[in-house]
Amino acid sequence: MLGTTSARRLIGTATAVAASLATLLTAAPQAAAAENYDRCPAGKLCVFQYGDFKGKMEIISSSRPTLGIWNNSISSVVNNSDLYLSMAMEANYEGERYYMPPHSGPNDLSGGGIGRQWDNKVSSLRVATTDYEVTQGVPWMDWFVQDEEKRPAGLPAVAQFGDLNNDARPDLLERADDGRLWFLSGVGDANWVTKGRLVGGGWNAMTQLARHGDYNGDAKEDIYARDRSGTLWFYPGRGDGAFGDRVRVGGGWNAMREISAAGDLDGDGRRDLLARDTSGVLWTYPGNGRGIFGNRVKVGGGWNAMNQLASPGDLNGDGKADLAARDGSRNLWLYPGNGRGTFGNRTKLPYAWPADAPVLATGDVNGDGISDLMRPIDYQLFAYHGDGKGGIGGPWADMLWDTARNVRVF
Repeated sequence: MLGTTSARRLIGTATAVAASLATLLTAAPQAAAAENYDRCPAGKLCVFQYGDFKGKMEIISSSRPTLGIWNNSISSVVNNSDLYLSMAMEANYEGERYYMPPHSGPNDLSGGGIGRQWDNKVSSLRVATTDYEVTQGVPWMDWFVQDEEKRPAGLPAVAQFGDLNNDARPDLLERADDGRLWFLSGVGDANWVTKGRLVGGGWNAMTQLARHGDYNGDAKEDIYARDRSGTLWFYPGRGDGAFGDRVRVGGGWNAMREISAAGDLDGDGRRDLLARDTSGVLWTYPGNGRGIFGNRVKVGGGWNAMNQLASPGDLNGDGKADLAARDGSRNLWLYPGNGRGTFGNRTKLPYAWPADAPVLATGDVNGDGISDLMRPIDYQLFAYHGDGKGGIGGPWADMLWDTARNVRVF
């Protein structure tokens, strides 16, 4: 089922898919003399004045809304780089566009084939590290929340997460392919256009990222991040979508295959952490209300049968934090929390949940006060609204999705 508020996003999806199809159609290099297109160095993106890669050459490393002396003067292109390229017939990336993927090699626009109509017709160039950014023009995803989708006041503690700036709107954090972390507030303009706010760069150094509300008692949502050395860091939220100085939780967390902030599992009013170790044992780390944890408690073994954990809050309406886990057969299971740090008998949730797509759990996303789940399908993110009784409804299309390998949304 597609939500009426989300229909516009499918148009963007069609654009992205069309761009990918155009990439497939245009990626084949045109025949050229090796001594000509080899002028473009390895790892570089180059434009040429004439066909057959002759005349003046220039290396392109950043987007150009106008081209100056190169305006309507490009006749061949070589892409030996990691960049995606979009060429537009008008300035500021407007008008008809032509796409080239990374390492697509030489393309002689003056020769035959699809690109011929572009000979001396290019007026702007956009380059980016992902297909999404080069087609959409921004490095963040378009998360939009309408006014009627704001969360109701007075939600119980188990449902109070997924809102980093305390505006009653669910928001997202997105780590882009290049390691930049963006805060997506869900607030848009009159045309439903949203803008991500940069938190900072270098977040590709983190191998796990998790959030689930306030962990240090200041009523501001926080996050946890594990770096490549196995150190777990606590980033206290500032209440505006950004974070204060990080605090070291401890080392040795590379022994954990997966880390999931999970809310209050043991009923003491403080939020806890779940971690599955490499041998398949699941552990609860009880929060101490200061961002750190007490002695861990063993939940049980055999969890290597699961390839992802997600902590949606309270899915079954009993006031206790639950756990969702996906197995290797694309099944998603709901493990109801018992309020003592462990879980009751699981129930199977509907639909197939592929291992190559993440399961997102950021609480209530449609403003009914009930926790939901989300997952991407190709170029689109879909929300599965909870019914408050342990079930979920059909998928509602939401925002475009960046399929790049290092993207992480939470």
